Amino acid sequence: MYKKYYLADIQRDVIDLLQNNNPMSSSEIAKVLGTNRITISKYLDILYFQKIINRKKIGSVNFWFLQPGITNLDSRDENFLDVQQKLIGALLSGKREFAENIVLSLINRNVNLRKIISNICLPVLNTILELYNRGKIGKTEKIHLCNNLSNSVRILGNVLKSNNTKFGDSQVIIISGDDDSLPICIMLEILTTREGINSMLIGNVENYIDPFFDIDLQRYVSKVSKRTSGKSVIVVISNNETSIRFLYSTLMEAEFKEKNQIFIFSSKILKEKIEKSFPGIKMYVDFDLLLNDLEEKMKR
Repeated sequence: MYKKYYLADIQRDVIDLLQNNNPMSSSEIAKVLGTNRITISKYLDILYFQKIINRKKIGSVNFWFLQPGITNLDSRDENFLDVQQKLIGALLSGKREFAENIVLSLINRNVNLRKIISNICLPVLNTILELYNRGKIGKTEKIHLCNNLSNSVRILGNVLKSNNTKFGDSQVIIISGDDDSLPICIMLEILTTREGINSMLIGNVENYIDPFFDIDLQRYVSKVSKRTSGKSVIVVISNNETSIRFLYSTLMEAEFKEKNQIFIFSSKILKEKIEKSFPGIKMYVDFDLLLNDLEEKMKR
């Protein structure tokens, strides 16, 4: 009788097997898993192109082994802390490929993208920044770790594409007000793009702020805003008070208020401080709440 195989099941079994028995031939894997060699070879090729496993040819035989960092992970909440620790450990030890493959493992186990960002990537970023604030790592190491984390997060954007069109011609323009906030901007861009929203990350503008930059920023945002006929939201993400005040004042000019809504994501301390100066400002400290409001705003 014909037995139906599913890629997710084969993937899980192969990962479990190769974690304890690296490397193995196709025949050995087939024998342990109870499949024929031709069938398992097809699945192994798929896993190879997904960068979950690698191979080394010895004579005429392919021997398979796991890529560094690949493991079986699922979406149970109790596993998030373990994944966070693995990811921060890989980053701190300079194992960039290992870190990227941890993220890849999450994707291939169909863990919800929003959970990956909110429960793993953001806490890891906060850990890096906390280590810096406590003097455990220097500024150069902080920059390097944040950059490597951002590269790992970008894998999500490269692998996960969206055909979602429920938001139509809506648009999100994302601006970072400091270096430490840039990884969060990248996460937001990937998440909103995945949801089918036209998202554009301008980048970190902190070092460009001067008495004339407001005009330059207004011109460019106006130019970009004209590209869409749908709803538009500008999201400023920053823990720099000066950047937030400058960007909000610049973007709240009458021309922009008609076309765009301004959302600010920052720390709780700055939220309480800035809300006193700008009554009615939309400020967030909860990333999930920001996402919920963005999606609600973008609905047709």
